[in-house]
Amino acid sequence: MNDLEERLRAAFDARARSYEPDPHAWARIMERRPRRRQARWLLSALPVALLTVFVPVLLNGGLGRNTAIDPTGIYQQLMKERTPLGKEASVDNPSEGKPLRIWFARGKLGYPEVCYVVERAAGEPYGACVEAVEWRNADAWYVGSTLRDGAGTAMDWGLALQDVGAVAGVTKGGQEFQGTVRSLDGAPYRLWTVTYPAQEPMSKIRISDVDGKGLGWWSRDGLFLPDGQPMSAAMELSQGISVQPYLTKEGTRLTWSRHGAELTSLLPSTTDQAVTVGGRRDMILGLARKDVARIEVSFGGGSTASVVTKPDPWNLGVTLFAAMSPSDDPAESRRVTAYDASGKQVGSQDEPARKEPPEAGKVAGEVMNLPGTEGSGRPVRVWFTQRSDDGVGFCFTGGPGPSDQGVTGCFVSFAQNSYSFQQTTTYLPDPGADIYFGPALADWESVEAVLLDGQRVRASFLRGKDAPYPVWHVSVPRGTEVGGFVVKAKGKPDKQVPNYSKSCARQAARSGATPQTLPAGITALLVPGCAAFWENGEITPALPGPLPGARLSDLLDAERPVQWISLETAWFGYAPAGTAKVELRIKGGATATAEAVPDTWGQNVTLFAAPAPKGAPKGGGETVALTGYDAGGKQLWRYEPPNRRAPKS
Repeated sequence: MNDLEERLRAAFDARARSYEPDPHAWARIMERRPRRRQARWLLSALPVALLTVFVPVLLNGGLGRNTAIDPTGIYQQLMKERTPLGKEASVDNPSEGKPLRIWFARGKLGYPEVCYVVERAAGEPYGACVEAVEWRNADAWYVGSTLRDGAGTAMDWGLALQDVGAVAGVTKGGQEFQGTVRSLDGAPYRLWTVTYPAQEPMSKIRISDVDGKGLGWWSRDGLFLPDGQPMSAAMELSQGISVQPYLTKEGTRLTWSRHGAELTSLLPSTTDQAVTVGGRRDMILGLARKDVARIEVSFGGGSTASVVTKPDPWNLGVTLFAAMSPSDDPAESRRVTAYDASGKQVGSQDEPARKEPPEAGKVAGEVMNLPGTEGSGRPVRVWFTQRSDDGVGFCFTGGPGPSDQGVTGCFVSFAQNSYSFQQTTTYLPDPGADIYFGPALADWESVEAVLLDGQRVRASFLRGKDAPYPVWHVSVPRGTEVGGFVVKAKGKPDKQVPNYSKSCARQAARSGATPQTLPAGITALLVPGCAAFWENGEITPALPGPLPGARLSDLLDAERPVQWISLETAWFGYAPAGTAKVELRIKGGATATAEAVPDTWGQNVTLFAAPAPKGAPKGGGETVALTGYDAGGKQLWRYEPPNRRAPKS
């Protein structure tokens, strides 16, 4: 596996980065939905709309009750460990006929959040604070929705970058509803809302800047909507949390949701336990046998929650519950005890403290705190693992943020020609820092971060006791744009490692440069760190661009002579100067040929694009080889993508 593919593959599931090394992956990314899994406790950090919820709950064995059920009380409860960040907005909520209060706050570890209080037409108000840090390279994204059963009109809402001027909601049928974008003084992001008839639910938002230039779209799937078809009306538990049965391929699935977003999803038919708990760090959500009237959850740290259940109205033979968790440690052990209506214990189960990510393997050497994160309130820990296939992995967890554990993940494997890295952000002490880090091979002499203005910042190396490799790390002021890294290894040419996202075309759309037109409806545009592409005017995934002061040709070498990506309808990329034709061969024997033309940017490469091979499977198929020829038909280079299986160290 080559350097770029290794880095992309390893970082794909990590919180702070979302890369996909497979050049055919874009179609699969666009069509796939968030995975559902039966769970007693979700092990990974969750996205924007699913982070912090306030629900009254009996705590400490029922000795005290939270009574903050009016809007002012909810606001005060939410702001106990937060400070306001900018002015508050009061938005008309068409589903309730009452105002929706929205404001920004700074969390206890310094990260920005957006908070809201929903007043109800019939029912108690509720509120929450959710993460306000933008999705990487998103211009606008969803936070919540007022859509609910029985509402004739609904409103979706979310956040946007400061230069976003307009947002329009788009239905599955293509109908558009113009939204409103507003600024709140002192707030880090703008607020957008789209109101629409409830029978015409949105599928995405279309985004424009303040000058009216299109910036692409963002899917409503960012709310993590339930899978399947609803079987009946939802049952409301309390404070805006509801449960609804959905018919799926797996059978009847119960989904807990709030403010338009799924919180957890469980299959009643797959468990014989007295109690099944799913959900998130701050919530206790789930189902129990029909004889269970109350559950008590005791955490290893000494806190306890007592929760009354409600029978399901769909004759599934279960009871349902939802409550706020008194523990904010997702790794803490807990004991769940079930009681019937008479108070008799009818079941119990112990859940041990959560260990490191299950893919971590056996720890090899010292577990270390990443320098620069010690004062953040939640330091990042890094370590190496010895895998069962004799490979070596690199793992990390922690970091400040409203999600379970900040960044959490593992680079499956790394070896020669591997340049994996990860990023974490600290907010304390103010103004915070962006810290990049990754495993380093023994012959690496230096790593330098290259800023967009060309300035270089040298990384430091950390070597844990008995660790098989060092760890490199470099810190820059929070918000500083890093174009990539230069790795110097003993006796080898410098290696340039770009820092890019395949969605960076969203940022390229702001550029005033003229795109280069290619066949198959493809246009290309070069911006710092990113080679962006559009297909028939729609943004597609991007390819890595040059580091500041370098050229695209510097990213190509004998080991990796081409950068490309395949969609369902086209494939495109760039290759060394002199390449006049590129031939693509995919698994199964289908082939296609693309004519290549010199780039107009002076980057010493040629650009190519062509329709997808006839007979190619959905998603583009698996590439067997790409071959480049000169104008006379002479073969200049050949590239065979490596086996996707992780190599041994």
